[in-house]
Amino acid sequence: MFLDGDYSDWPSELPILLAPIIEGRAHIALGSRLRERRSDGAMPWHQVFGNRFAAGLIRLLYGLEISDLGTFRACRADVLCGLGLEETSYGWAVELILKGALAGFRVVEVPVSYYPRTGKSKISGTLQGTVGAAWFIFGLILRYHFRRRRAGTPRPAQGRVELYGAFNRDGGAFVGP
Repeated sequence: MFLDGDYSDWPSELPILLAPIIEGRAHIALGSRLRERRSDGAMPWHQVFGNRFAAGLIRLLYGLEISDLGTFRACRADVLCGLGLEETSYGWAVELILKGALAGFRVVEVPVSYYPRTGKSKISGTLQGTVGAAWFIFGLILRYHFRRRRAGTPRPAQGRVELYGAFNRDGGAFVGP
């Protein structure tokens, strides 16, 4: 499990994220902050734009339907260890998605809540952090794409990420098909 420690992700929603993995429907579960609910002011406009743009680039280059690159996610331990992740800063979340998809693992996206963080973000809260993260993330997406093309590896067969779970009318989350 991965989540930010600034309380923008709520640990009470961990069961929503774990359900597809426990049920054997996914190897990697991504929490999407952009699918359903997000508190006002939780994400600045440039962070929403950057996430949507990066997700669109991943859709275009990898054929993987995702809406967000958020850090609230879960992964089977054997998959995580087997992927050989190398990124230690901004790119780790993207590397997990790309290497997982390229290796043929099932990626499932679930809607999660997202709330204003406690404190100021080092990434989206500063110009230097925003530009640095964007440069690093988009560079990683393109680097893996061109490596795959040079190696002659086809696009992931997975096609699209399945949206799993939803929210009821009262705003409470529930897990279901």
